[in-house]
Amino acid sequence: MLDEWMPLICPSDNMAGRGTYFLSRFLPVKCDPDTSFRLWFKDIMGLTQTSQLNFLALITRLANYNIGKIDWEPYVPWIFSQILYDFNLQVGASHTFAGRQIREIRDKNGSTKIELMIHMLGGSTTSVILDHLEILTKAIESYLHPSNKGRWTCKLVNFVGIACNLLLKRVECERTEQDSWLKQIPESHRLSQDDIDRFVRIMLPCVRLTMFLNNNNFQQDYQCLVVLSPGIILPDYTERAFDSIESVVEHQRVETAITSFLVTVRSMCLHEPSKEHIVPLLQSLLTTITSNDLQKSWIALLGFSFAFSMIPVVDCSHLLSLPGKRSKETERVWRSTGQFKDLVAEYLDRLLLLIEVSAMEDTGSSNSLTHKAKSQFRSQSNMATDNAAEGSIYMSFDALVKNSSDDIRDMILDKIFRFTTTTTLEVKIAGKTFGDAVSCLSYMYTEKTLKKFLPYLIRESNYLLNEEEDKGDTGSELLWNVTMMAALLRGRGDAYHPYLEDLMSIFERMLQFRNSTQLISVAVTGIRTLLCMLLRPRPLEQRSCEVDYNDKSFDFTSTWGRGIDSSTLNLQWYVPGEKEYGAVVAILERFGVRAINNLAGYVRDNETEKTKFQIDLRVLRMMLKAGRLMPMLGNDLTPLAPIYTEHQPDWKEGDRVKFDNIFYKCGLEFDHELLRNFRLRAAECVQGVYEYLCANLADDTKSFEEICGLFHDLLSFRGHNTQKVNKEYTRYKTIKQMLENKLSEGKGKQLRVITIQRLYLQQQARQYSLIYSQYTELHSKFAKSLLKMCVSSYTVVRKTAQYHLKKCLPAILHSRWFVIPELINYLKPDEGVTHEQLKGAIYTLSNQRIVSYIAAHSHLYSQVMPVICRAQHSEKDSILDAIEHFVDYFIEDYRSHNFSTVATPSTLELAIQLNSGKISAESIAVGNTIADEKDAMRKTGYYKCLDELISILRDDKTTWRFQENTAMVIKTLLHRDMEMSEAFVKTMLEYILHDSIGVRSLAMKVVQKIVYMQRREYKDTFVDPSTFPSDGDGPKAGDRPSNAWLQYRENDLPDTEEKYRDCIFVDKPHWGYNQWPKQLKVCIEIDEHVGEEGRMSPIDKIIVSYFKDPSFVDRYIKLYSLEDNNGSEKVCTIRRQLYRDLFRNYGWSLFELFKPKIEEFVGEKTESHHRFAAELITSITRGSKHWTFSDLQKMWDTIIPLIAKAMDVVSSETLHMWLACISWIVEDRDPRRFSRLIKAAKSSFLNGRTIFHDASNLYLLETIFCQFEWKYAEGLHQLLAEVSTKLNINYKNIRDKMGHIINRCTAVDYPMMHGTRPTISPRRGEFMLSVLPQMKSLDTGLFGTEWVVVDSISLNDDNDAVKVVKTITSWLLNTRYLNCCNTSTTPEMMPFLSYLLALEPNEVDEDLKSLCSRALFYMSKDHLNEISIEPALEAITKVVSSTSEEERTVGCTWQAKCTALVYLQVMCFANLFILRQYPEAVEKIKALLFKCIESPQVEVRQVAGQTIGGLLRTRLFPDMAGIIGELKVLAKTPLPKGTKKGQTDIREIWIRHGAIKTLCDLVRAYPYTVPEWLPDVTVFLANFTRGNHMIANEVKKCMSDFKRTHLDSWHEEHKLKFTEEQLGLLQGLLVAPNYYA
Repeated sequence: MLDEWMPLICPSDNMAGRGTYFLSRFLPVKCDPDTSFRLWFKDIMGLTQTSQLNFLALITRLANYNIGKIDWEPYVPWIFSQILYDFNLQVGASHTFAGRQIREIRDKNGSTKIELMIHMLGGSTTSVILDHLEILTKAIESYLHPSNKGRWTCKLVNFVGIACNLLLKRVECERTEQDSWLKQIPESHRLSQDDIDRFVRIMLPCVRLTMFLNNNNFQQDYQCLVVLSPGIILPDYTERAFDSIESVVEHQRVETAITSFLVTVRSMCLHEPSKEHIVPLLQSLLTTITSNDLQKSWIALLGFSFAFSMIPVVDCSHLLSLPGKRSKETERVWRSTGQFKDLVAEYLDRLLLLIEVSAMEDTGSSNSLTHKAKSQFRSQSNMATDNAAEGSIYMSFDALVKNSSDDIRDMILDKIFRFTTTTTLEVKIAGKTFGDAVSCLSYMYTEKTLKKFLPYLIRESNYLLNEEEDKGDTGSELLWNVTMMAALLRGRGDAYHPYLEDLMSIFERMLQFRNSTQLISVAVTGIRTLLCMLLRPRPLEQRSCEVDYNDKSFDFTSTWGRGIDSSTLNLQWYVPGEKEYGAVVAILERFGVRAINNLAGYVRDNETEKTKFQIDLRVLRMMLKAGRLMPMLGNDLTPLAPIYTEHQPDWKEGDRVKFDNIFYKCGLEFDHELLRNFRLRAAECVQGVYEYLCANLADDTKSFEEICGLFHDLLSFRGHNTQKVNKEYTRYKTIKQMLENKLSEGKGKQLRVITIQRLYLQQQARQYSLIYSQYTELHSKFAKSLLKMCVSSYTVVRKTAQYHLKKCLPAILHSRWFVIPELINYLKPDEGVTHEQLKGAIYTLSNQRIVSYIAAHSHLYSQVMPVICRAQHSEKDSILDAIEHFVDYFIEDYRSHNFSTVATPSTLELAIQLNSGKISAESIAVGNTIADEKDAMRKTGYYKCLDELISILRDDKTTWRFQENTAMVIKTLLHRDMEMSEAFVKTMLEYILHDSIGVRSLAMKVVQKIVYMQRREYKDTFVDPSTFPSDGDGPKAGDRPSNAWLQYRENDLPDTEEKYRDCIFVDKPHWGYNQWPKQLKVCIEIDEHVGEEGRMSPIDKIIVSYFKDPSFVDRYIKLYSLEDNNGSEKVCTIRRQLYRDLFRNYGWSLFELFKPKIEEFVGEKTESHHRFAAELITSITRGSKHWTFSDLQKMWDTIIPLIAKAMDVVSSETLHMWLACISWIVEDRDPRRFSRLIKAAKSSFLNGRTIFHDASNLYLLETIFCQFEWKYAEGLHQLLAEVSTKLNINYKNIRDKMGHIINRCTAVDYPMMHGTRPTISPRRGEFMLSVLPQMKSLDTGLFGTEWVVVDSISLNDDNDAVKVVKTITSWLLNTRYLNCCNTSTTPEMMPFLSYLLALEPNEVDEDLKSLCSRALFYMSKDHLNEISIEPALEAITKVVSSTSEEERTVGCTWQAKCTALVYLQVMCFANLFILRQYPEAVEKIKALLFKCIESPQVEVRQVAGQTIGGLLRTRLFPDMAGIIGELKVLAKTPLPKGTKKGQTDIREIWIRHGAIKTLCDLVRAYPYTVPEWLPDVTVFLANFTRGNHMIANEVKKCMSDFKRTHLDSWHEEHKLKFTEEQLGLLQGLLVAPNYYA
């Protein structure tokens, strides 16, 4: 792998990305360390640290699988510097360059770096990483505060979440035994609990802050910390939770506390000291369930749901009277369970009140609230919140019912029954929600619930039905009772036998109320639910503990939150029996058969009342919910054969594929004549109804919708509802994730409730698996009816039918083979086809499954696509748009497939071996015959489709829109293995001159593809790199003896035919820079017969004849030299590729007809003419790779004058065209091929007629030379030498262009990997040293007297040194090294930093100021290395420090000093982890800053104080206590006698003010926390509120800022850090004086 892909790694070339991709994905990281990663680790790490190549994914995988095998400690500062850089934090004052954000720095690998950090933990490296992590979190903590939101917020939140989740995953892997061949983590490198606790303490403040940033993943992050260290998190949470929940004003704190409870309740159950707080917390949560805040209520209800799922709601307080040893904590937990009954009672009261308030209208009940309250409820709730609240009500009540003791359950039953019998609410919202609660009771305790509820509801319903029959109307009380009765039908199936007759009687009577839609809906829903429950197996209980809840001696608190293995579940299931199946048959006979008979009677009697059809169709569809017992249609019929060949084979009995009818019944087999025939009877009935409705009631859209659903159910429905199961499974996964505790439970262990839910969902998925059936004549009959509804005149019917057809097709094998031809009939231009039918057919075909099927089979798209391209008989925009969308879908899904299937001998041999030699020669021959038949069918369909599309394209009646669609399809279908006919080629050549721009453009693409397919393949030559000069023992990357022959040298160019033939051109720039491949493949064949007619194919002759036809060429030039886009001409890639392939295949002779026009075009200023000339001229050069030397000389003799002539008249509008084309010429080409072009370009250096032409020539030079990269070292040295003499040029655009060129010339100067040879190309450091003398004239003015203002220095355009500074600054801004976080500035470039710092504050030259600001911004974020730190500090010291004893004679301006200090602050923050490795440098920074706080200029002291405060916050200075002590000593500097309060010109005042200002800035550096040292510092500062006015004002302002930033949490947290004495002193400072005091 290294030999194959390491030669691609040349960071200056794009091919390095490909090598990086393959190496990152295929290099092994799990093998023996001595034979795998040690071969490449140092090189890859060097590349990652010094280049932009992304190997982080590879390194992360290596760290993951080799924990304990690699010493990561040397790389820890680097990885943390990368993480900090990715945050792109704003550092420094907003008025300086650091606050001017130039661009957003993207984080491409943030998560990968964090993952690498976690995998690096282990052994001695753990403490180092945690130390760095603590420093990092302290540095970013203030950025996470809600008041500091910015572009960094999302990145910081992601960092916190990813770090917590990855550490939990790491600890889980360490503590879980895994059966794997991978080596386990060594014991010595596993994380101890102390390490985990320290990590949690470090991350906890950041996680707390993210909860106020609308962090959707806060729950998951907090859950990770709770699971990792419950002993740290839970005591803190319980202490804060009670106060937060009781808060009335801060709603966000309440929601956060409730949300945190969701993810901590499991850990609280498992953590013994926290168990006693669970019940009190639940009591506190009750206060948050209110109709005034629905969002808070549903979160609280979710908390109850989670708690009830893992806590048996059983009173264990009686265990206190039993003898035995137990802890006081256990006794407190037992005592708290005695409050369960009161807790549940209050919970039910609030729940019922919430349901009652949710009623849509006032029903007049005595328990209903006032209309005002309901209006308020409706005004503040929305649909999403309502749905969430309803779901949380159901979940919490369901968990309570499933996990309660008998006495509590009886209390619940009584309350719900009392509410049912005394309250009447509307049934759309409140009734649905309360019905869910009733169904929970029925589901778990079916017998008791039915015994209590059903007799009353049956009696009341019969009474009310009798009354309503007399009135002819339905009342709310009847709807309420029957809705509750339907909700009770979700229990165990065998419990309904005593009530079955009464229920069916009531439902039968309800169906007679044809004017009451709601009553009929309830009846149909009840029948459907009853059928499903009679057939559905399910668990008998879903408790969190398998022990009987009536056992008075068992301690149920010991099971709180405990998981259970599924193998010890002891779960009992309810399985439907013969009685239940008999009940299903009875329901079918009573309702299903009656519905069939009614529908048949309606058809027979010519019934015209729509309601009758709609009701009976709904009832019939509900009967199919028992489809699990009914055989599928057509299983006993012969399937129709898919048309693989042109003839229909004769099916024999043994050949037919039989599908066994699978019954998913848990228990005995059940067979009944009604079940066997019901689906068929229903199908025939529905077909008759459909035909009747089409003939008599075509406008009954509701009946047609029901028929669509019935057809779907009859063809493919097995009695399942996959959408409901998927919804339940999604909810299950969410709850499982929130309740799991990965560290406390072993593999495969979850809560018992969760495990039962998973088993139940698996049982449903097994029952609901898709059953395939064959496509028979019966299927064909119903499918045609469904297709007719897909093209109905009514939109709603079309959409419904298309939806159900989409669901049917996957379940019926080969159905698409027969459905698609039926749809084609509606696409043909027939008078009987309406617009709606055409639209419906197109939309049906546009289904993703059907389009993919068409695109994969040539005999299908050969039928469909010509018809689509002819379907222009409707001019409606909607139909035209639908056709275009279908064509787009087809083009998107079309994948070029093989037209020739060949099994190679090696493939056949392997197949025989795999089948133990059982494959005979006869079977192989049969297989080849079948493959040949299929290939022939594909080819026939392919050519048939192309011929028809060509005929459509040539038809004069085809409109322009359909011509474009046809051309797009033709372009898509072109295949390299299929020969094009001569007529096809001629048509496409003619159509590149078509009048329609769209057709012309598409024809051009087709012609380009055809010409490309005619390319002649040239032989490759293999060169053995071992024959190259030896590199010795040095590194194998960079400039070295073995690749020196690839360099461009003017004294060794292939300028004769003999040299040209002997020269080996290596076009790809990456070959040779890194290690050589085993065999170097080059293509250097010279074609001496290019363009000769004797070896042309018929297609070639046609193409040449057209492009040598003068009339064709004239028309072509005239057409394609017109403007494409007015005012924004762009080079066309397709045309360039066409010209390249034309001249590559047919030689120089094709240019003769173009030459006169090209010579004319390059002398004009028309944009389109220049564009045409640039495309053609440069394409000739690109296609001349294999020409002879004489043809090349002829070409250069013609082209170079044309390019020169064009550059003489070039304009700003045409320059980009020429540059793009010339860049394409030299891209991936050996520079020795372009010696004449290079000489011509160099001769035009800065000798143009105007400044614009000089700048254009520089653009041209850069465009040519930058493509040659490292192979053009000699030319780059020459160019850089020329540029060095012109750095002081007067014109800005030329200076900027020079900056680009210098960047290109020095682009190769960087260390690529571990051990790279020094480059022979220009080096940045050497160039900088050579130009520094040109700026020396600025030294006296910039670094002279301190009180000289920069404005007085001559900074106008006459100062050559200033112009040199601008040019060099442009270079720095253009170089990618300052824009890449992985590289550092060379030490030689650092002296220029002092000029930037000194010139940035000037107000004379705005351009200079802007350039310096931007350059300083990027340089301040640059990563320093060991050799760059000292020069950087020297440059800053040169600006900041004064050199005389009087402190005023020599030095920079105070503005420059402030800029330098801000630069120092940003530089130290960006290199925080790197500088900490060099204590000497840190001491120098400290000494420099302490000297600045003694500056005579107050602004310098202020910035120095801010810098020290910020760096102390980041812990760059490890001895904070020592620095605070030094500042206190300086603050006590004695003042000379007689010093006045307002005096500021004394050195002692400067020192004292600087020290106190620094202490104040240190206090400001902690705006939201109170460290241990801060109270003492504030007390110390309080002593300076009197005396010198400047110092006193600074202290008072600091105290004011302290009060403002700490006010939010003052009483709860910050105040506790101060003593009474300190608080009293602060009170005097923070409270304004009162006149009356």
